[in-house]
This record gives sequence, structure tokens and C-alpha cells, in this order.
Amino acid sequence: MWMKLAAGWLIAMGLAIGPATGETMQARCKSDHTSDTSSFPNKSEKTSDFIRSREEYDWVFAYDLDLGRACKVAAEGICWFTSDDFAAGDNGELKGSTKSFPSEDSGNLYLFPSTGRWAYQSGTTQTVGKAGDCTVSPASRSQIALVARDPSLDIDILCAGRLNVEAMILNRLGEDMTGGEVYRAEKISEARNFMAIANALLDRTSNRGFGRDEGLLAALQESEEYTQRSDVQRQADMAECEARLQELNR
Repeated sequence: MWMKLAAGWLIAMGLAIGPATGETMQARCKSDHTSDTSSFPNKSEKTSDFIRSREEYDWVFAYDLDLGRACKVAAEGICWFTSDDFAAGDNGELKGSTKSFPSEDSGNLYLFPSTGRWAYQSGTTQTVGKAGDCTVSPASRSQIALVARDPSLDIDILCAGRLNVEAMILNRLGEDMTGGEVYRAEKISEARNFMAIANALLDRTSNRGFGRDEGLLAALQESEEYTQRSDVQRQADMAECEARLQELNR
């Protein structure tokens, strides 16, 4: 069963933005205005109060200065654009050149620790935040995986590996002829559902900076380790995955 699943996978600042050595950080920023620098005078569009009041319209940046990486985190859990030279500048600002996905448009990102301002420019379009428009906190687990580009840290991949083990257990129960027909059918149906969810979670990890085979190998490794954990730890692991699925279903 696992080999079939594996084959399917393979086919198928006010508030300062301070440098954080050895730690991945999140900067959640609001837009003040967007301007077009191709004309004179520049055309500028003020961001509405409604947009500024809604978190789903925030620009979210995850960055790690030790790695020299940053990304704009999209709602889909991918990096909408990335920087591989993100670092502190001579004046203390954090800056780096960026490349967008999937267009590969280039740009530049600036975060200013002393004022909480920020700016992103791509081509002739510049989006800017005023003083205090960014709040900073430690990055989430998924954001750390994005910046590190490490599938072994990715919660979706870890849960795909765990769910695969649970699917195999359910499938074995469904093949046990000592159980009633209805019981066996229920277990096989549950096993298929678990495997479908595992596949969907792995599919979500495309475009996260690592290859699909790397993700599959990390899921395989998590499956092996999951089978060796205590019942208490496995329950905690599955509770984490249930919380993740609830988050995705909101």
C-alpha cells in the first residue's frame, strides 16, 4: 500500500523589525500606498482603511539573516517571491533583491528597523508602508520550513507521512476477515480517505523551494519514525495534524 502511495506521489517597524541572529522572524506589514514611478508626477493610490483593517490583506514576510533568505508568504503557504541575499545594509535596514513566482519578475524588498517602515518595488510599481506599519514576531513552523527550504520541517509533509501510517493500519483492519463485512468496509473507506488527505497535503508542498522527491523522502522518513514512537507521542502528533487540517478548512 505504501509503495502504491509513494508511486502516486512521485507521478502525480514605531515597532522595530530587528535583526534576529539564528532565528527566523515574521514581519506582518500593512500597505500605506502604491505608486507608479513611470510617470511624473508619480501616480499614487492610497490603501483604503478597509484593506488596512483586514489581516488577509497584510504583506507577510518571513526572513532569516543567518541564511540570507526572505520570502513573501502567500495564503497558499508558498513564497510568492523570494530573496537569497537578504541582509542588513550599511544604514541598518534589511534589504534584498527578489524574484517572484511564477512570473520570475525581479524586485527589491526593504525593511527599516528604526522606524518600522517597509517598501517593495518591482519594475515601476512601489508599495510602501509608513512608520509602525509592521509588527514582528517569531516565524511560525511552516514559515521556518519555507525559509529554510527544508521538507523535514514542513508540517504538511510530516502529517502526510503520519497519515500514511494510519492509512496502512486501517487497511490491515479492513483486510482482516475476522471482522464483519460492514466493519471491514468502513476501515477500508477510512484508509482511502486518509491516503487521499496525505496526497493532498503533499501536493500542497509544491513550489515551497524543495523538490517533490525531497518531500517524498521526508514523508517516508517521518512515517518510519512515527511507527517507532510511543502511543502517547503518536496521539500528540495526530492531534497536531488534526489542528493543521482544521486550519486549512477554515
